[in-house]
Amino acid sequence: MGCFRIDLTSPLELLFYGLSLLYAFRAVQLAQRIRLEWSGFKQPPLTQQKMAWVEQGAFLLAIPPSVFVHELFHAIPIWLFGGRVVNCGYGFYWGYVQPDRFFPVAQEWIISLGGTLGSLLFAAILFGLLYRNQSQSLRYFGFRSLRTLLFYSLIYYPLFTAFTFIGDWRTIYDFGTTPLLSGGTAVVHIAILLLFWRADRRGWFEMVGHKDRSGAATFEQLAADWRLNPQNLEVALKYVDALRVGGAPQQAKRVLTQILAQNPNMAEGYLQLAILQTSGKRNVPKTAVNNLEKALHLGLDAPRHRAIAHQLLSQYYGDTGKAQIALQHLDDAIAAASTVSDEFRNPLHKAQLYHLRSLAHQRQQQHERARQDAEQALALAQTAGDEKVVAAYQRELEVLHSRNGRA
Repeated sequence: MGCFRIDLTSPLELLFYGLSLLYAFRAVQLAQRIRLEWSGFKQPPLTQQKMAWVEQGAFLLAIPPSVFVHELFHAIPIWLFGGRVVNCGYGFYWGYVQPDRFFPVAQEWIISLGGTLGSLLFAAILFGLLYRNQSQSLRYFGFRSLRTLLFYSLIYYPLFTAFTFIGDWRTIYDFGTTPLLSGGTAVVHIAILLLFWRADRRGWFEMVGHKDRSGAATFEQLAADWRLNPQNLEVALKYVDALRVGGAPQQAKRVLTQILAQNPNMAEGYLQLAILQTSGKRNVPKTAVNNLEKALHLGLDAPRHRAIAHQLLSQYYGDTGKAQIALQHLDDAIAAASTVSDEFRNPLHKAQLYHLRSLAHQRQQQHERARQDAEQALALAQTAGDEKVVAAYQRELEVLHSRNGRA
């Protein structure tokens, strides 16, 4: 039937195939790594490394079979309506099916919608096969693949069609030709997106990763203690922090929101919320700034918590061009870090604060102060024994010496 022909005269098709080959090469590499570590990959605990592999696999490994099913579910109604597939393409991460004729409007709509229904069916079956698997890693793959496939089927692909006019959704949402079918689809589409958004916000697609079995056991005990006595604020905050560090930020936000609703004057809670709001972002958002200022106003008991709050505020004000305010917050952060007890003292954190203040002084053209802070940062890093950080701070200090004519 002349299927799987590559049109060498189509730049767009060649581009899609080229990108797909790059992704396919990465997929083969990932599959090979997982195959070599298969026994350990299936065994508990779910580590950060396994989580990273699953995150990659949710796209690189789950999308290709989904695309194949998508195109198959275009072809099936074409055959059922008496047509033939005269040309098709499959590039692992994209594809198309070309029938031999134009069909009546309703049939064209069904053919177009069939692909997305196939993708959703594949996502549901894959999740159904894995969500009760004994292996945490495979269960996590089921959850993350479901999230990825829902995103690409119901958000990315419709937007791609809207901006490029290429794809099924221009037919699915042709309200002028199929008003009832398109309108009904829009209602269902919006309802599914709302459920997806709500599930994602509640952390339904998340699982918690651990360094080793001991860490997993400690977390399970912490979670049990929290469920047994959720009013214990110390345990609750430790549980929130464990969720955040373990890679479940939405679950952490949900629990923390419940805690703050019952304890609106809990300074440490607002600090944790600000950290969650900043996590994964290049800049500190304004919502996090409000929570940081509220935490400081209510009073953070732990010096290391005050240091973190002032550090994040200095980043925000530095990014918004208010250098003097940023410097003041760095001064406060270093002062707080200097009073941290030996049990919680972290030379690298204090070194980072001096390094950040050195950069702030450089922006203010205060080179001598910048050099002094850079030397202090280097000395603290050397005390911690972190060779990479020492090398980075050494290079920074050399640049400052050069600017001051001391090279």
